[in-house]
Amino acid sequence: MSGNLSFLYNDELTVLKLRKLYEDRGFKKFRMSKFESYDFYARNKDFLVGNRIITFTDLNGKLMALKPDVTLSIVKNADNTADRQKLYYTENVYRESKDIHEFKEISQVGLEVLGDIDLFQTVEIITLAVKSLLELDENAILEISHMGYTEGLLDCLTNDTHLRAELHKLFKEKNAHDLIKLAESNSLPKSPVNTAVDVMSCKSSNDETIENALSNALNNRMQEAVKEVSAIFSLLKKTDLDKHIRIDFSVTDDPGYYNGILMHGYVHSIPRDVLSGGRYDSLMSKMGKDKTQAMGFAIYFDALDRKLHVRNKIGTDVIVVYNENSDINILADFCNKLSADGISYNAVTKIPENICNSKVYSVDGTDVKEVTL
Repeated sequence: MSGNLSFLYNDELTVLKLRKLYEDRGFKKFRMSKFESYDFYARNKDFLVGNRIITFTDLNGKLMALKPDVTLSIVKNADNTADRQKLYYTENVYRESKDIHEFKEISQVGLEVLGDIDLFQTVEIITLAVKSLLELDENAILEISHMGYTEGLLDCLTNDTHLRAELHKLFKEKNAHDLIKLAESNSLPKSPVNTAVDVMSCKSSNDETIENALSNALNNRMQEAVKEVSAIFSLLKKTDLDKHIRIDFSVTDDPGYYNGILMHGYVHSIPRDVLSGGRYDSLMSKMGKDKTQAMGFAIYFDALDRKLHVRNKIGTDVIVVYNENSDINILADFCNKLSADGISYNAVTKIPENICNSKVYSVDGTDVKEVTL
């Protein structure tokens, strides 16, 4: 990336770097309207973060919504005739904040692959997720799990929809104590309960975690999930990215949305995930695109505000101080030369209180001289 980009805020610079990262891998930018028919989101509320949507009535009397989600719009507008679509986006969404009880405009950057998702494509998406995180923090971690393992484990416990949902919630919270109590009160089989507790408490290396998960697999669904994660990790170990991967089969999410690999990304000093995503064929099926597979992730810049919303370089190269006695031609010539030389400047009548590594020049009458502070 060439040119002087020092005037950008770090979040703006990061977005540019991410765009280049994705475009270098053949991803095309997806653009969408700020508005969508409210009916579209109302039909798909199960897939939204939060239940509230900002609505308004347009000039034709139609109820519209400020978009609360990008993935839904991408899926809706997906080209069914294409073998595979590789799309990325930089969009703002409008929804309830995870951190505070109010609506927020949230900047998101993400990518989606729609079509045939093979092992290579899966690894490429995960690789891009890791590299995206590393643009935010050199010590970032991407957590990988698989919905098939959780769902396979629940298959061994119960077929009751309500009880399954309760168990899923406790498993997601890693609440082993209440999970055991719930299992005992409903006379559920002990073996899968013990497996659930063991998986939740596993703190081993990635290779040991995979081995432990495979030895604890109670059915084919769980075995296939571990084998897929193992194959992915084997390919990641051929790069230096594997040190930024943490495998944890106790991590789960909405089974109505996700059906395979799950990803959650973390950076230093932020106590929540800043990246999330995974395989979501279930969403494609719900929207009538049964033969289309899909996988992607999003980075939530609202969580990164404090970390990124600062200037890459604070201030200008030169502060030019002038007064009522300054020769306007001398002042203009001096500033024009600075500009022609690619030097940033700020012409002021009073020296600012906080100067960050800027040289200071004074134009007094016809004299131009550097000021030592």
